[in-house]
Amino acid sequence: MKDKYGRPIEDLRVTVTHVCNFSCFFCHMEGEGNDGGELTAEEISLVAKVGKEFGIKAVKLTGGEPTLRRDIVEIIRKLKDVGIEEVSMTTNGFLLDKIARKLKDAGLDRVNISLHSTSSQLFKEITAVNGFEKVVKGIEECNKVGLKPIKLNFVVTRKNISEVFKVIELAENLGVDEIHLIELHPVGLGKESFNYYVSLDEIKKTLKEKGKFLGTRNKHNRPRYQYGKVKVEVVKPYANPFFCAGCNRIRLTVDGKLKTCLYKEDRSVDIIDILRGNYTEEERISALRDAYRLAISIREPNFLFGVNKYEIKQVG
Repeated sequence: MKDKYGRPIEDLRVTVTHVCNFSCFFCHMEGEGNDGGELTAEEISLVAKVGKEFGIKAVKLTGGEPTLRRDIVEIIRKLKDVGIEEVSMTTNGFLLDKIARKLKDAGLDRVNISLHSTSSQLFKEITAVNGFEKVVKGIEECNKVGLKPIKLNFVVTRKNISEVFKVIELAENLGVDEIHLIELHPVGLGKESFNYYVSLDEIKKTLKEKGKFLGTRNKHNRPRYQYGKVKVEVVKPYANPFFCAGCNRIRLTVDGKLKTCLYKEDRSVDIIDILRGNYTEEERISALRDAYRLAISIREPNFLFGVNKYEIKQVG
């Protein structure tokens, strides 16, 4: 099913917890507040199961830090049991050296590991945790158990822009398959730290000159490059209507809402009563279908082209 802008819904991004063992200064917190509570593994898998009827093929587990959920293995297993084609996870990687094999055995298909520096000192400055070596061990363990492809997420800021090509080199040495260079955007803590924003345009220019342009990925219309043995994807979400035009994602928040955009608080559908109310299974599934239809009908890009093709306006 497509929204009114012709964009299909194929990807469900699930915030499984707000708890995190890192304190990254720019964390966008998935565009959510600090509401308490967490959905159960059964509730998450049911929402994903119904979502399949509307085109959901992939589920990305995120947080907070999803590996802090004691039932994370159960969540992954249940998502695979309801027939989700790809279950992946965004993680800070701190616990992967201990649990990568369990995640793989449960059915996790791949991981995105956040690594925002090649320097232990700067890593601690960014995350407030002395964990660089631990994350590197986690990457090595993912390689060992075959939890691949491994993708690194690197949020580019004024603090670490000098390390962009160092982290690409490190990724190659660690056997990482791909790295995402992500532009800072003003959501969550990013609002307070947006003075650290830096454009990725010069980096893109270098990638094009010294690497090989591989084309544009349909998801978010992200340009991709081959740089050495590593694929590099440039993620520019802010004030970028091309990014929004290629969005195929809907979000399930930690407190039980179908949220249609990272930026938009008012474009969500509360389904917590559907999940926990006194309904028969048939009634619950029917109500979830209606919730998906409503969410898709109100879904719209955050950034659109205006009348002048060079003019960008923020909807909302």
